[in-house]
Amino acid sequence: MRFCGPKSSTCMFLLSVWGTIMLLILGVCFQTQSVILFKDVDYEPTAWQNVAISCYISGGMYAVIGVISYWQKVVNDRYLALEPETTSIMF
Repeated sequence: MRFCGPKSSTCMFLLSVWGTIMLLILGVCFQTQSVILFKDVDYEPTAWQNVAISCYISGGMYAVIGVISYWQKVVNDRYLALEPETTSIMF
């Protein structure tokens, strides 16, 4: 079942990988209460944990989108391999 083109699925896959890595690192930084992030969150310990959990959840959502994008990339590659090659003349 194809619902995404080859360029779109590749772009979404790359953005999902980047987003997953970034949000997981950011979640770890919030969980360890990194000094550089003090201006972004209140000084309450529960606020830091809530933001870290939100980053982990968002990273998981990006990972799910990455799996779907990779699946679409594989489906598109198989579809294009079965399609006969056509020659086109560029004017």
